[in-house]
Amino acid sequence: MEKRSIVVSADIVQVIVDHLSELSAGSVSEYVETVLRTALMEAGYIPPYSPEEEQQVENRLRDLGYLE
Repeated sequence: MEKRSIVVSADIVQVIVDHLSELSAGSVSEYVETVLRTALMEAGYIPPYSPEEEQQVENRLRDLGYLE
């Protein structure tokens, strides 16, 4: 997936850096991307699963006998 740069206030970045372990993130970029993705999913702008992931779930449910 292609990545792009964004500008975030230094004070916000510092707070994230200071609390990375508490936020369960490995980096500022990882945390910011997770927060943005979650907000966009909750707002309905992006689906929670990629088409490939949806197919995998459907296949698994079919294998378990929940789908025909």
